[in-house]
Amino acid sequence: MVPYTPGGGADIVGRILAKALQGISSQPWVVENRPGAAGNIAADLIYASKPDGLTYQITNLDTSVLNTFLYPSRRQKIEAAVPVASIARIGTVLMVRAGLPVRDLAQLAALAKTQSLTYSSWGMGCSAHLGVLLLEQEMKIPEMVHVPYQGGGNAMQALLKGEVDLFLAPMPLAMAHRSGSVTALGYAAAQRSQLWPELPTLQEQGGPSVDLGNWFAVSAPPETSPAVIEAVSDFIQTALADPAMLDSLKAQSMVPFLADNTQLARFIADEKTRWGQVIANAKLKLE
Repeated sequence: MVPYTPGGGADIVGRILAKALQGISSQPWVVENRPGAAGNIAADLIYASKPDGLTYQITNLDTSVLNTFLYPSRRQKIEAAVPVASIARIGTVLMVRAGLPVRDLAQLAALAKTQSLTYSSWGMGCSAHLGVLLLEQEMKIPEMVHVPYQGGGNAMQALLKGEVDLFLAPMPLAMAHRSGSVTALGYAAAQRSQLWPELPTLQEQGGPSVDLGNWFAVSAPPETSPAVIEAVSDFIQTALADPAMLDSLKAQSMVPFLADNTQLARFIADEKTRWGQVIANAKLKLE
């Protein structure tokens, strides 16, 4: 189950994984998109699903970490999901629409002080939304207008159509349009990406130093048996050792992220510590 519309990073990695697992396990794997409510619709469905080993969710920073702070009434449901294994990581690039007269972060900050700008994301409180809030705070930029969509692909299309001025795009979407009409201003991490080494980081330009990159993993319904979790975790680890899957991830500007269920649980706990402070500083509440 993918918590976003087709075309975004979660959907892409989910389909790559499903194809790989098809050849490893003895049963078919079907991708079902269940977008809405910043990923919480899929989280509710996973929480209510039978722990029979037949249903899993593609999770990420937003659904497994950020939503626990932004939607406290849903935290218990989200945290009840069982970590299975990680899949991949992707970086994030700040991009602006064609025709916007800016070529770096300083020019964007200056323009934002003279006119109201808009930005897209794949939902309220997602990493693309929080990233722009951090940008506004650290660059002392007037508040821009947030326009949420149901998925990363939709948010990117909004930028391509000129419906919004900027978007913190996941690397697969950014790389797909790096030679197009939109302009990349900076990579949202502490160091430049090996996939796009000529692109300066936002930090180099006086922007946020927080790594806004995302990651993808798999979770299972509550009370799924440890034996099933371990078996599926092993399937995923085997898939990530397959050169064909690695090539598919690389083609989508993703890098493999190896962590079994125990390691993934620790990683998610660390992410909550890091992002909990970011959200507290942003004073962001969605309910």
